[in-house]
Amino acid sequence: MKPQMQVTSIQNPAVITTHLRTWRGQNPSRFQHYLRNTHGVLNIFGWGTLLPIGAITARYFRKFPFKCSEWYSVHIKCQSGGYIVGTVGWCSGMFLGNSSKQQSNKTHRVLGIIIFTFATIQMLAMFWRPKGENGFPKYVKICHHLLGYALIALTIANIFQGINNRAHAAKWKWTYVGILCVLGVTALGLEIFKWIKRAMMREAVKLNSNMYTSP
Repeated sequence: MKPQMQVTSIQNPAVITTHLRTWRGQNPSRFQHYLRNTHGVLNIFGWGTLLPIGAITARYFRKFPFKCSEWYSVHIKCQSGGYIVGTVGWCSGMFLGNSSKQQSNKTHRVLGIIIFTFATIQMLAMFWRPKGENGFPKYVKICHHLLGYALIALTIANIFQGINNRAHAAKWKWTYVGILCVLGVTALGLEIFKWIKRAMMREAVKLNSNMYTSP
């Protein structure tokens, strides 16, 4: 019995060393896989969901067709939350790109840098905004709106660019397509309602003017 126990005690360290080497070899790939998933979720939720919700709030709940006193607070929360979550996702993507150059997508990386730059400009504009709703001149508001829409368009394009480089791309793609459909249908419905309400108001003004001008 003693020789067998000695053989077992000699073999155990070798087995343990083999397991440790296997774990150490697999751990970096598991960590990168986890980080890629986290990167995708954060970017889809931050840049790809919260920012469009903030834009929808500003467009349809500021004055017309709905006037909501809390629109600016909701807009700021969505934009700030999207910026924070998206920035964490962007940083994780930069880390992934630096740690594995062979898997880095140059287009995805460049678009990510542009998106982060545009979003930072938008955030600085919000924090530097003068007090009151009409603090900025008209041309600054136009630039803010155009930059915001460009940011959303680039974000959507870059999210799909990143999804195409992933395993199980179809699952990620259809998930984000579903999110975009919900946002798109909501925005389209509000836009149609806005045009209908505006047309009804014009018709009412026209009827009133005819009533007062008719003999």
